[in-house]
Amino acid sequence: MGSTGQNVTIFGFGSQGKTQALNARDSGWKVQVYLRPESKRIAEAKQEKLEVITDPKVAAKEVNIAVLLLPDSEQPEFWEKFLKPNLPEGSSLIFAHGFNIHFKQIQPRPDMDCLLVAPSLQGDALRRHYLSNEPVPILTAIAQDATDRAYRLVEDYAGAIGGKNTHVFPSTFKEETETDLFAEQAVLCGGLNALIKAGFETLVEAGYNTEIAYYCCLKELRALADIIYAHGIQGLRKRISNTALYGDLTRGPRVIDEKTQQTMKTILDEICSGKFTEELLQEKKNAWPILKRRLAEEDNHLIEKVRTKIEKSTPPNPLKPILGNN
Repeated sequence: MGSTGQNVTIFGFGSQGKTQALNARDSGWKVQVYLRPESKRIAEAKQEKLEVITDPKVAAKEVNIAVLLLPDSEQPEFWEKFLKPNLPEGSSLIFAHGFNIHFKQIQPRPDMDCLLVAPSLQGDALRRHYLSNEPVPILTAIAQDATDRAYRLVEDYAGAIGGKNTHVFPSTFKEETETDLFAEQAVLCGGLNALIKAGFETLVEAGYNTEIAYYCCLKELRALADIIYAHGIQGLRKRISNTALYGDLTRGPRVIDEKTQQTMKTILDEICSGKFTEELLQEKKNAWPILKRRLAEEDNHLIEKVRTKIEKSTPPNPLKPILGNN
């Protein structure tokens, strides 16, 4: 499962940071967690019996493996101010996402290893899979091997956070970054959220009950997503009614058509060319005005008002699911 006795400091204690700290510790690694002195999560980390360091300079000087799990937008400044001048010579720097290395927002010192260990699971799911020995897919890559230990370490750390059923997929910082950004924008977040809203709006504008539209277009996703995760797209198709199956195969391509795929290609081109990164960094420099405006607009969307209404009231009789044998 990896070498024990390694001195690892996790910088950040979000969903991924907490899980990686716990998994690595339970795999026999010596783990410290850096948190800001004012962080409300210090008590949570200590409750998990993790050693907490609140001085970033001390945290950097005491470690030989630094796992940088702060938000991507915060990492470059933190690196320049605290890690770059204080990490010991020959240290290893591990990322869970390749963005700042691939787009050269962080340039590691030449004496350091620079590794990518990117679980293809969100933090809570990674912890569950680790504890239950379920498969944990992890993308790995080496950007810099200064010590001749990087290739061993990347496998060791992947095993430490993934557990006994870790599946390692060798990749590159470029591949992980660009595919991850594309999936977020076109499918998993941007594409899916827009599709849900468009379906909801179509039903509501046609005069259907808003609560029923909400259940049809959003709530039923959970059961289908679980089936797709476990059995794939064709596995789902074997488990739905012929009516749902015929609608899937004949209407789905009309929703996601050639125009949609061309838009996806344009989005991928923007990612690969660096255009999206330039836009993102300018947005950050301006204190996120577009992000804040769009988020406020989405907070006021009817689908969120319906969600609040449903969550506060007794759920209506369940809708008839599309799964079945008819």
